[in-house]
Amino acid sequence: MKYKIQSAFVLIAIAFAIAGCKKQDNMPMSTSSPGANEVWIQNMAFNPSSITVAVNTMITWTNKDGVAHTVTSNTGLFESGNLNGGATYSHKFTTAGSYSYKCSIHPSMTATVIVH
Repeated sequence: MKYKIQSAFVLIAIAFAIAGCKKQDNMPMSTSSPGANEVWIQNMAFNPSSITVAVNTMITWTNKDGVAHTVTSNTGLFESGNLNGGATYSHKFTTAGSYSYKCSIHPSMTATVIVH
C-alpha cells in the first residue's frame, strides 16, 4: 500500500511538470526595451529619459511599475492624470521643440521629448 501511494504521488508530480512545460503559442512576445515612439515608466524612471521624434508623431507611455505615475508637461501642454500599473497615455507632438516633463507624484522622475 505504501508503494502505491508513493507511485501515485510520483505520477501526479510528473503530470504537473508536463502540464507546466507546455508551449503557450497564444502568449504575446515580450521585449526588454520600448519600441519606436514609446516610453516605458519602470523602476521609478522614464525609459528612455530623452526621445527624439519628428513633428506629428504620437508618443505612448506605458506604466510598467506597480505604483501610479503621471506624465506631466512642465509647461501644461499635456497631462496624463494618474496611470496605474499597465495603463497607457498617448500625446501627439505637432510642433517642433523640446518638451520637458515629469511624474507629478514623483517629481524626481524627469524626461524630455525632442521634436524636430
